[in-house]
Amino acid sequence: MVGLPDVIPLGPGDPRRIGPYRVLGLLGKGGMSSVYLARRLAENTDPDATSRPGRTETGPLVAVKVIDEDLAQLPAFRERFRREARAARRVARFCTAEVLDVDVAARRPYLVTEFIDGPTLGTAVEQSGPLPPAELERLAVSVASALTAIHAAGVIHRDLKPGNIMLSRSGWRVIDFGICRPLDDATNITIGRLGTPVFMAPEQARDLPATTATDVHAWGAIVAFAATGRPPFGEPSLMELLRRVMHDPPDLTGLPAALRPVVARAFAKDPARRPPARELLLGLMDVAAEANATAEAAEFDGEATQRLPIGTAALLPLAPPGAGRRPAPSPPPAPPAPPTPLAPQTPPAPPTPLAPPAPPAPWATPEPPLQAQQPQDPRSTAARLADLADRARPWVRKLPDLRRHRS
Repeated sequence: MVGLPDVIPLGPGDPRRIGPYRVLGLLGKGGMSSVYLARRLAENTDPDATSRPGRTETGPLVAVKVIDEDLAQLPAFRERFRREARAARRVARFCTAEVLDVDVAARRPYLVTEFIDGPTLGTAVEQSGPLPPAELERLAVSVASALTAIHAAGVIHRDLKPGNIMLSRSGWRVIDFGICRPLDDATNITIGRLGTPVFMAPEQARDLPATTATDVHAWGAIVAFAATGRPPFGEPSLMELLRRVMHDPPDLTGLPAALRPVVARAFAKDPARRPPARELLLGLMDVAAEANATAEAAEFDGEATQRLPIGTAALLPLAPPGAGRRPAPSPPPAPPAPPTPLAPQTPPAPPTPLAPPAPPAPWATPEPPLQAQQPQDPRSTAARLADLADRARPWVRKLPDLRRHRS
């Protein structure tokens, strides 16, 4: 199809109709199913239509996964597909392809998901090389979020690989639940090998049952591949590859140092030592916070401002207002005023000599010494006597009355 380079034209054995969907092209084939690009058909019942009533294409493009005819004849596999479809509907839609429709009773059971128009991770790395650090972190967080939602619904992906991760307009999305199985499914139908050997975990190489830790191992392999452009265990022969997966450490050369500890934990040979997807997601949040703190510290290193540790500001004494400011320049001194000519001074009058004090009378009783010097009355003695006479005059006038009263 025009504008969709990953769509393969239909061959002689491919269906043209799947239920109410018209098949437009082939998206891919797996060991158990085929995935087709399709669009839903609807009945044209408009009486005013110029053409006769019939079916018309409507709605967005979808991806329809159809199991092979041979497997559809097996009741056990058909039951497994029914449980798989029911579990896939419980997966949260963020970072995954939403399940839109399912028909288990059809001659060839099928599962319908939204179609994501974008390149796969494998195509993006092949065309543009390894992802830059920022985009690599987005990929790691998006896939870890998708695995958290998938595992919360009780599903194991089992075939997480670059071809099942697509770049949509809203970011990286995990697709292809065709090889998923519920966690409570203990039956392992080994028809071919389930999973891609380059990205499989040690327990898959030993033909042991897959768990959620298997998807975590695949997450580490995907992040390493996106960062370096090569598989973490190389691409040797199949037997050598299985040996490396089971015994050798992965090659993480070229992986950013901040992501390396988290990815290394996902590659643990013992599944029990791998962190759950939710813990992976929290670890990536710590990596992002540490990277932001480092970048912020580097930004402040080039400035004159010194950042103090948290809590030390309360221990510093308060500086007086304006202590950190430069002192204002003092104004230039004013020129001295010309001296004022002094008026001629009048010579002071000579002091008047004081009269010597009169000697006390022989009958006078000496007064006790004063504790404090009393201020002298500036008036003359005559003036003081006249004042005393004025004060005594009213009492003198009252003396006859007093005598009369006593008699």
